[in-house]
Amino acid sequence: MRRFKKGSTFLVLCLALIVGLTACGGNNTNENAGNNSGASGQEDVTITMGFWGTAQDLQVYQQAADAISETYPHITLNIKQYPSSEQFWNILPGEIAAGVAPDFIKISNEGAFEYINKGLFTALDEYIEPAGIDMSVYPESSMNIWQVDGKQYGIPNSDMPAMFFINEDMWQEAGLGDYPTTWDEVEAAAKTLTKDGVYGLITNIDAFHITNYAKSYGGGWGNGETINSPENVQALEQIMDMYKEGIAVTPKTLGYGWDGEVFANEQGAMSTGGYWYKGYLADANPDLNYVAIPVPQGTTAGSTMSSDAYVVLKDAKNKTAALQAAYYMTNEEVQTKFMELGFNPALKTLSPKYFEQNPEFKAIEPSLETSSDFGYPVDTKKFTDELVKQVEAVILGGSDKSAKEILDSVQAQFQ
Repeated sequence: MRRFKKGSTFLVLCLALIVGLTACGGNNTNENAGNNSGASGQEDVTITMGFWGTAQDLQVYQQAADAISETYPHITLNIKQYPSSEQFWNILPGEIAAGVAPDFIKISNEGAFEYINKGLFTALDEYIEPAGIDMSVYPESSMNIWQVDGKQYGIPNSDMPAMFFINEDMWQEAGLGDYPTTWDEVEAAAKTLTKDGVYGLITNIDAFHITNYAKSYGGGWGNGETINSPENVQALEQIMDMYKEGIAVTPKTLGYGWDGEVFANEQGAMSTGGYWYKGYLADANPDLNYVAIPVPQGTTAGSTMSSDAYVVLKDAKNKTAALQAAYYMTNEEVQTKFMELGFNPALKTLSPKYFEQNPEFKAIEPSLETSSDFGYPVDTKKFTDELVKQVEAVILGGSDKSAKEILDSVQAQFQ
């Protein structure tokens, strides 16, 4: 559980929070999902859900929206897809300010707590009973990620550790043998794989990716208290060294928006990433052969835990109906479809089946025990912007700052 002091103003509506994220949660089959729904006297309402994701995600969501009236006859559900995570977070604050934002959204824990702290999401506790929601269908660990100061802010959708992706064909053609378990092994393999216009490693200069390196060295941001720890410095040095060697590439260098595009276009052989790769690659390059393994170790086993949830915005006109629609999106039928796309559902009934149905992610299962929350400072946008700006200045802009100087400079802004 995270505890934060509430902000005193909503002027943060102009903020743009960029997350690497990723990734998304019909006939309802949650045991109690519809028991109190569709009662006579409920006013008809149109609810809008916002998300960003793949075309396959949209198809699942639209099918669920078309069927929601079977469980909640009073709800008409519209689905709004944003083109990318960056545009999602750039557009959403202005929509909130103008009163035209969706009623609820699917969001990752990577960037949620800044918005919770500043009061832009609704605490759900007082609406759960009137909406007829059974929160016992979700694991306690999933619930806790979305609690702040003892209040519940999200309906859990999925939980999954970060991963490391390898182009299987490139790996085998290079005769590299066993897959890497450490960054030293990744670095050695990347030198072999970097040739003919292909880079051995994609390292998106993005807080998500940098954080996974940090956690693999036993580091982390400590909610702003340990930004310049020796472990984090060592992790950033690893990233910067691989760029200096010419074996790593950032998507921006190649004109792409994110690491998945580079991987799908086979211009990079390896990349940190997440479960959202499965759905994206099935659409972008269905013939690509890949393997997913745990994030390599620096000095320890560690990575981030991505948890998606549905959150109701503070200005939703009918919060009870919005909560019912969000709950509906986590029913077994919808979640089974997302499980087929690579998502580990935050449902007690389905999560144990996940790795059986997604054998390509079986190697990741042990990481459920070693992955953890992102630990960003409350002012998440300020932190991620500053971190990315300073690292990019070295890798893309010719700055000669060391990893320690970068992190000391960022830490000084969060004393």
